[in-house]
Amino acid sequence: MRQHRSHFAEELRIIPIGWAIAATVGFAAIQLLFGILRWTHPSDLPPEPWWTLLGLLAGVMLAATLALIGYIYADSKRRGMNALLWTLLVILVPKPIGFIAYFLLRKPMFEPCPQCGTPVGADFRYCPKCGHAITPTCNHCGRSIQRDYVCCPYCGKTVGAAVSSSKSPEPSNG
Repeated sequence: MRQHRSHFAEELRIIPIGWAIAATVGFAAIQLLFGILRWTHPSDLPPEPWWTLLGLLAGVMLAATLALIGYIYADSKRRGMNALLWTLLVILVPKPIGFIAYFLLRKPMFEPCPQCGTPVGADFRYCPKCGHAITPTCNHCGRSIQRDYVCCPYCGKTVGAAVSSSKSPEPSNG
């Protein structure tokens, strides 16, 4: 039986190895810092269980922040956005605002053209390289429609059994 990977696991694999190493080193550095503080100033700190929990939380937060910055760097590259600009934005803007801004403003993923493989946007009707019709169009008004439509939702005319995928839609005469 074949096991299915979650979409989340696939997304985590895009984090560059350098950022994953930085997250691991950051976690270890926080644990070392909390251990040194516990050893040098035992009377000034909270009780042992709380100090350990605080150290683990701080380490996880730093590691998660570094991994998320690495994810944003790789994700913005694959979406055709300026990776350096977005990485600097999430580093320099106060953390929640920079991350939220990226996830709200990022471009949709590109998908390959079925004919030539060129990356095309989700809203493209035709491939910019080969001219292949990505989405079917109405024979009457030329607007994009779904393949299972019986009539065009824009002009109301019957689409027919075969939806047009021609390169140049015919204009309607009324």
